[in-house]
Formats: sequence, structure tokens, C-alpha cells
Amino acid sequence: MEETRIIYETLVGDRVNDVHWWRVKKAMSASELPLNKSGFELFIALKRTSPRYFSQYHKVKRQVSTIESSIGEGVTGEQFVSLLEKLDISPNQSTISRWFKGCGGFKAKQFYCKTVLLPIIAIALIYKSKVQNNQLAKVG
Repeated sequence: MEETRIIYETLVGDRVNDVHWWRVKKAMSASELPLNKSGFELFIALKRTSPRYFSQYHKVKRQVSTIESSIGEGVTGEQFVSLLEKLDISPNQSTISRWFKGCGGFKAKQFYCKTVLLPIIAIALIYKSKVQNNQLAKVG
């Protein structure tokens, strides 16, 4: 288990205390992320993109892997917005800007690589399920 902690600390760029490490392991197991380099990278990216909802990743994991193949190596901002429309996700422009804050902001003409987009797509899918749940609660 010490190897996984070293991998995580290397990616974070700092030594972490025991409580922090325990919380990371707990959050990753709740999100059903593997304790390996790619799992930690995704965990860190999700946490940076949306600190509040990253733990809901396990609910949208399958959808993310299906969409992953359709984006190839990446897409432009315009293509990303049209992808959201195809997925029936319609956030405000400010929400999209907030999702892209960690990578320099959202620009329609800019090309975004796959590694940047995957956590944002996951957060968009979590956003969609959250909005649908809120609408169902209002109806009921």
C-alpha cells in the first residue's frame, strides 16, 4: 500500500499526512477509482474541476468511457458544446466556464485534449443527473 501512496504524492508534488491519505483512499473507493497512476490522475483532475461533486463519478463511469471514444484525441470548444447538446446537457455559459477554469478558461475556438476533457465530461454528466433529480423532486 505504501507504493500507491508514493505514486499519489509524486502526482500531487508534495508529501501528504496520514489523515489526508486515508481520506483520498476512502474517496477513491467510494468513486470506484483504481489505486494506480491513471486512477490518481483522474481523481486529482475531477477534484480540481468540481471539488463538490467528484465523488459521484461512479454513477457516470460507463457513460464517460463510451463518450471517450467519440472525442478521439480532443475537440474544440464548439465541438464540446455540441457534444453536450447531443447528450441533452444544457448548462449556463457560466457553468461551462467554471468547468474549464482549471485549464485556462473556455474558448470556442481552442482545442482541448482528451486528458483535459474527460474530467469535465464526467462533471457534465454528474451535473445532468443532478439537474434531473432536482426536477423530479420538484414534480413529486
